[in-house]
Amino acid sequence: MKQLYALMALVTIVISANAQSTYQSVYNILQTNCTGSCHTQANPYNLVLTGTPQQVYSALVGTLPVNSAAAANGKLQVDPGNPRNSFLFAKLSHGLDANLSLLTGEGMAMPDSVTTMSQVDREMVRQWILFGAQDTGHFVDSMTLVNFYIGQGGFPRQTPLAPPAPGTGQQLYWGPVFVNSGVEIQYGNNTYIKNNTGIDISHFISQDNPEAHHFAIFKYYPGRDTLHPKGLVAENSISDVASLWYDAAVVAQYPKNMDMDFPTGTAIVWDSATVLQCTYHMINYTDSILAAEGYLNVYYTPHQASTTPINTAMVIYDYPYVQNLVIPNNGQDTTFRINQFSPDSAFYWNVISILAHTHKLGTGYNVWTRNSAGQKDSLIYNGNYDPSYTYDQGVYTWNDPPYRKIQPIMPIDMRKGMIHEATFMNNTPNTVTFGVHTTDEMFITFVMYYKSEFPTGIYENTYVDENVKVYPNPISDEAFVKITSMPAVNNAEFQVFDILGNLVYDNKNISDILFRINLRNLANGSYTYRLLNGEKFIGTGKIVVQR
Repeated sequence: MKQLYALMALVTIVISANAQSTYQSVYNILQTNCTGSCHTQANPYNLVLTGTPQQVYSALVGTLPVNSAAAANGKLQVDPGNPRNSFLFAKLSHGLDANLSLLTGEGMAMPDSVTTMSQVDREMVRQWILFGAQDTGHFVDSMTLVNFYIGQGGFPRQTPLAPPAPGTGQQLYWGPVFVNSGVEIQYGNNTYIKNNTGIDISHFISQDNPEAHHFAIFKYYPGRDTLHPKGLVAENSISDVASLWYDAAVVAQYPKNMDMDFPTGTAIVWDSATVLQCTYHMINYTDSILAAEGYLNVYYTPHQASTTPINTAMVIYDYPYVQNLVIPNNGQDTTFRINQFSPDSAFYWNVISILAHTHKLGTGYNVWTRNSAGQKDSLIYNGNYDPSYTYDQGVYTWNDPPYRKIQPIMPIDMRKGMIHEATFMNNTPNTVTFGVHTTDEMFITFVMYYKSEFPTGIYENTYVDENVKVYPNPISDEAFVKITSMPAVNNAEFQVFDILGNLVYDNKNISDILFRINLRNLANGSYTYRLLNGEKFIGTGKIVVQR
């Protein structure tokens, strides 16, 4: 009965809280829980929390902690948009964020007892910081927090992803945002890496809610982050995301629970003081309140001048005229095509991964290489595959599309490029156009790649190997090569390139359609071969050295 009375009293407080600003709710929580015998002028405990709401706000937001260890660790009393870097939340978290703990010299958790301040109150403080620690405005529904933590109305939280070991990287954490059943959200939040020097990112691990549509990472161009407010910002329209696309470059977009490492010698390169925006889009399909949250472990080492940088492209239908994606409500399949090529390109795109992106009207998605006649060549992405790109499941699943990690790396001649096709079926009452919600549509391919220059003398590269047979493949030391497309050759040349595009083996003056190659000096790994007959290109393909 006492618990019931306590809950009723809390509900009464919450109803009152919902009628005031989020900061006023936080101020009341601090006055109730922190200023009885502590944090007063008489007993400041390094922080005075008595005073008017504006005085307390000024003492907290953007200020350095008096605690020297916390200040040395780069924390602020309240860091708008970043609860993990806010000393106030670190002190009162008491495990609310399982991967956040007080470090050596930062003192003990407050209040002294974990039960002194309720989970709802501690969460309210975190949510206030997460939404930008503003002194006006209402950002958090208190009753949703009560129902999640006390009323057993919440869907179970996901198990936290263990962060990288010290010195190997850092964990980026988005959320949590508490989403009622049937609600769709998309929020972006600035994330400050605080790296003093350039870094090479070699590995990503992401973990999202099963209901997530995507977790996207953008890297701001220098100084452009200042054009975007700190804290969670709702992205509900094209204008909301268009400004980001002009101010930042996409780093990656990941589906659920992805583990991605990059080829040796390559990395995603970030300059010092990198600022990212992490964007999370999800729909709560459960019948309960869901804590939307995303983890991303970023593993890196100091930047090396020899590192080949990895790029990510958002290949968008008719960009920047995205409004031209118009899907009629005729109940029939409508297919759109992107011809992506650059006739004057001086580079191959060495493709590492491909990911499709549509919304709920999407029924098919494929990507091909493009030949010199502008026609489809080889299918390199089949949207009907399962999420791990292991098998053809016979249907495209828009909210869990396949993520193809291409091994070995696939070089594509961008003078010919790629063809992207997406198919949509619109049975709704209305025409559907490009937009950020799943009731709108998108047609975007995310391609991760690194560039390498065209090898001298190759003019027509089809990236197919039907003209050439290499066996055995994988190769231990020696292999045979057979040219199947012509009865004789004269002055042919067989070249082997590593994943960075470096020529590592060159067999010249070949005069027979069957010949032997010796690769015992090459390390284990994946390579690309190319065969020329004089100046005429014959074919190319993949070989693997494995001992």
